[in-house]
Amino acid sequence: MTARSRLVAGASAAVALVGLTGCQKPTPIVSVVSGGDTAHSDATIYCFDGQSAQQQNCRTDVHPPTQLKVKVGQQVGIDVSKKVADAGWVVVLPGSDQDPGNDQASGKQDSHYFAFTPEPSMFQNGPLRLEVRMLDKGRTDAPTVGNWQFVLVPS
Repeated sequence: MTARSRLVAGASAAVALVGLTGCQKPTPIVSVVSGGDTAHSDATIYCFDGQSAQQQNCRTDVHPPTQLKVKVGQQVGIDVSKKVADAGWVVVLPGSDQDPGNDQASGKQDSHYFAFTPEPSMFQNGPLRLEVRMLDKGRTDAPTVGNWQFVLVPS
């Protein structure tokens, strides 16, 4: 293979890779804000129209939770897109023992913004995990169809 044909082959492979990654439909973004700082995250799990959690055909994108430094006792705001707000969503603070029964959850939210002030005791064991879960047609008894993960790091 000549240097020119290797260059053409490499360029073709790069274009194909960009084409494959560029064709994926984006998921809604969720933002968490505190003290003037903002962190944005893509969904780790998201069900587009025609997909369902029951069929396990939703898009998954495993990535570490997005981190945001917060001052203990300072308000934390969560901003979701219109699509997430229209579906309904909850804020979940997962327990440290992996038992969903020990998770703390807000009630169903239907606006685009929710704010809360974490208690200092919530940071007793270090950073605080936070998840935003989009509901399936607003039903709190159905599996979630979107999940965004954050870690609030005390500063």
